[in-house]
Amino acid sequence: MLIAVSFILMAVMFFAGMYVAGALGSLALILLELFSNNPVWNIMGNRAWETNTNVNLVAIPLFILMGEIVLRSGFADLMYRSLSRWVDFIPGGLMHTNIASCAVFAACAGSSIATAATVSRVALPSFRAQGYQERLVVGSLAAGGTLGILIPPSILLVLYGLTVGESIGRLFLAGFIPGILLALVFMLMIGILSVIWPAIAPRQSRIRFWTWEGWIERLLFTLLMIPVLALVFIVLGSIYFGWATPSEAAGFGVSGALALAIIYNFARLFDGNLASFLLRAGIAARMSPEVRAVLQEWNDAPRFNGQSFRDYCRFIVIMAKDAGISAARSSAMIMFILMAAFTLQFAFAYLRISIDMAEWVAGFQLSPVHLVLFLVAFYLLLGTFMEAYSMMLTTLPILSPVLRAAEIDLLWFGIIMIILLEAAQISPPQGLSLYVLQGARVDVARQARDGPGPPPAVGTINDVYIGVLPFMACMAVVIGLIIAFPELATWLPDQLKGAR
Repeated sequence: MLIAVSFILMAVMFFAGMYVAGALGSLALILLELFSNNPVWNIMGNRAWETNTNVNLVAIPLFILMGEIVLRSGFADLMYRSLSRWVDFIPGGLMHTNIASCAVFAACAGSSIATAATVSRVALPSFRAQGYQERLVVGSLAAGGTLGILIPPSILLVLYGLTVGESIGRLFLAGFIPGILLALVFMLMIGILSVIWPAIAPRQSRIRFWTWEGWIERLLFTLLMIPVLALVFIVLGSIYFGWATPSEAAGFGVSGALALAIIYNFARLFDGNLASFLLRAGIAARMSPEVRAVLQEWNDAPRFNGQSFRDYCRFIVIMAKDAGISAARSSAMIMFILMAAFTLQFAFAYLRISIDMAEWVAGFQLSPVHLVLFLVAFYLLLGTFMEAYSMMLTTLPILSPVLRAAEIDLLWFGIIMIILLEAAQISPPQGLSLYVLQGARVDVARQARDGPGPPPAVGTINDVYIGVLPFMACMAVVIGLIIAFPELATWLPDQLKGAR
């Protein structure tokens, strides 16, 4: 009876349009008030205190702040230009750059929405200028952005570990191989489609890739990327090798990202001096027309002076303020949902609803694989109208006892669940990344209308819906591989952390 009452109340609250945190918290309070004799408000106060004083949760706002600083400091354009030099010769051209740059940027930002929003604004003008088929382009941007919640550091992996009691370091390690595998499957699919239908990705001249000039340009861009890659390596490596807790590593990540932002943007004050040297030395003549145009623009700009330094200081202050406000807003939303989810988890455990559900599921005598396949279908359906945070924190308090009763490896299932949550981010009609990308298309078209030439046409969001479908098929393939070969998720953490 309690199971039925719980799900009916939850359905009513969600269909009434209540926020996720309000629905979960209200459900917990109603169940405890009606079916227990304990003082409800004392329980709620204790759960709120225990949730918000958990030292491991400090990693969440710090990783979000690190991502916000990377997002706003100008590294996105640098990453995109650097990676495009390495992959644009492959069939599919710049679309591979979307996947590669989103994977790298996601490792810094830890957010799929931030990744898709940032990289799309850098990438879309280049694609439109070169005549790419935009449906697959926006699909690659949406799918590449979802790698942010699988490739560490991932906020959702932190939340999953805290909710089910798994090691965050092991979860980060478990996400590496599936994340790289998923990116490679995306790129393989793009390459195959580009060979079958060449019109979707017009092939450019690849002569420069094999020239000394092409390698000089490629290495120069890569050198500029080293500090960012070093920051990611230090943050993740300190967790994996046990040098720091996730919270300590996240704190270092924030400090490192802010230092890099200050140094990088200060160095840009001398772009004109660098451009002048490269032009006078003849090095710029060996670079692509795109790079020469940028260098000429830098050379024509005013040199370092008092006004440019004041503008730089103003930019750093505004960037830090905006990053802090955005991180605080996102962290407050997550912590509120997490507090409500932990309260609901306590209510379900106290009223034995979790135990009853585990026994009910066990009565079907499903094998672990059949249960996981059922949950895959359940999450794919749920993802059509719920976003990732809501899906995870609504269902995990209910499902974790069931998974334990079925003796399912929660580390292995966590990676499957994260990929399913990735699919939810791009699943029509409610995937948040789809609306972010459509907004980016409109913004880029609006900026292009202010420039010379005819205004570009902007398709409807149906283009985005169609473009993501091949990538959702790739996610299904990777999920199937992980179910068939659990070692894809468990081998690396067991090798580096020891068998559990």
